[in-house]
Amino acid sequence: MASTTRQTAAARKRAAAKPSVTADPLDGFEPIRIAADDDVVEDRVPLFYIGDTEYTIPREIAPGVALQYLRQARESGHELATPPLLIRVLGEDAYMALEQSKAVTEPQLERIVKTIVDLALGQADKKKEEGGKAQRG
Repeated sequence: MASTTRQTAAARKRAAAKPSVTADPLDGFEPIRIAADDDVVEDRVPLFYIGDTEYTIPREIAPGVALQYLRQARESGHELATPPLLIRVLGEDAYMALEQSKAVTEPQLERIVKTIVDLALGQADKKKEEGGKAQRG
């Protein structure tokens, strides 16, 4: 009986020692090419005016901007993550103009902030896809 046990153990070792034949998951893989930032032409659209001065944002916000916002929101909360998002999207000059404006109203500021956050997180596209369907609450 002991020899049967030894043979079974030896058979198991031989079976375990044989490498299994699996396909290489990177077989035929082509590296992903991402354009250099200098090669990207940024299409900008007006978001707001202060007096006659136009302030613009990118028509499409890069996914990296959203990732940075989400990381900062996770680490310190949405309230503290929003100003860096606004600065990155608007630019320092536009952010400072908005910050120093005595005429901007709370509803205007909320609309500007919401627009930028929604665009950064892709919410504007989702709303377009819904076709303005009424939400049930």
